[in-house]
Amino acid sequence: MLRNMTIRKRILTILTIVYLISMVLAVGGGYYVLRQDTIREAEEKTQLFSAAMSASQQYLASQIRPKVLEQLPEIYFPEATVGIVMLTEVSKMIQENYPEYIFRIASPNSLNPANNSDAFESKTIDAFDMGDSDQWRGFIERDGKNFYAIATPMIAAEGCIWCHDTPERAHPDMVARYGKSSGYGYVAGDVVGGRFIYVPVEVALQQARLKLAYFTGGFSVFFLLALVVVDRIIVRSVVKPIENIVSVADDISRGKMDREFEAQGNDEIKTLVDAFKRMKVSLAKAMDILSR
Repeated sequence: MLRNMTIRKRILTILTIVYLISMVLAVGGGYYVLRQDTIREAEEKTQLFSAAMSASQQYLASQIRPKVLEQLPEIYFPEATVGIVMLTEVSKMIQENYPEYIFRIASPNSLNPANNSDAFESKTIDAFDMGDSDQWRGFIERDGKNFYAIATPMIAAEGCIWCHDTPERAHPDMVARYGKSSGYGYVAGDVVGGRFIYVPVEVALQQARLKLAYFTGGFSVFFLLALVVVDRIIVRSVVKPIENIVSVADDISRGKMDREFEAQGNDEIKTLVDAFKRMKVSLAKAMDILSR
C-alpha cells in the first residue's frame, strides 16, 4: 500500500501509525500509573484509619478496662470494657467528619446484630479461619459504590471469653440487651470475625481518568502540531524540490533545453540536481553532435 503513495502521503501515514501506537502505549501506561497511585493513596488512608483503631483498642485493653473492672467489678459498662463497642463508637465519631468512610467489626457469630457479616465479609473471615491469609485488600463494590478495602482477622483473646463463652457466664445486663442466640461459644485463639475498613475510591478514580483525558488531549494536540510542522518541512525541503526536478526533466525530455535544474541547500537533493545538470550537458553535446 505504501508503495503506491506519494512521498508526502507515505511519511504522513507512517507518522499517523506511530501516533496511534504511542497513544495506546501512553494511555495504557498512564492509566496503570494513575491507578497504582490511587491504590497507594487508598492504602495510606486505610492504614492510618486502622492504626488509629488499633491504638484505641490497645489503650482500652491495657489502661481503661483493668481499672474499670477493678473499681466497678459488678457494673456492666461496655463502652469502657469491650473493645468492639469502643471501636464502633470511635468509628462513628470519625464518620461524622468523614461520612463516606466505613469501619466495621463483622462476625458471622456476632453479639450485636448490627455487626453481622455480609456475604463478602463472611467469605473473607472463613479464609482467615482456614489460614489462607492474614490480611485481605483490594477493590470492592458496596451499595453501588467503589471502595478500596483492607480486612484483618479478629482473634478471640482471653479478655473476650468472659463475655462470649456462654450466656450463663456473661453479665446479666449484657444478656438482657443482646439475648442468648448469638455471640457465644468463643474459644481463645480462634478467628471469630474481622475488622473491615472501606475507603471510597470513586472520586480518586474519576480524577485519575480526568488526568488521563487531559494527558491524552494534550498529547494529541502536540502530535497534531508536530505533524503539521513535519508536513510543512517535508513539502518545502523534499516534495517541492523533487516536483521541480520532475517538471524540468520532463520539459528537457520534450526538447526544452532552456530549462535549468535548481536546488537549495547541500543535501542529497543537491547531489541529484548536480547529476541531472551533468546529464543535461551530456545530452546537449550528444544532440549537437547528431545535428552536424
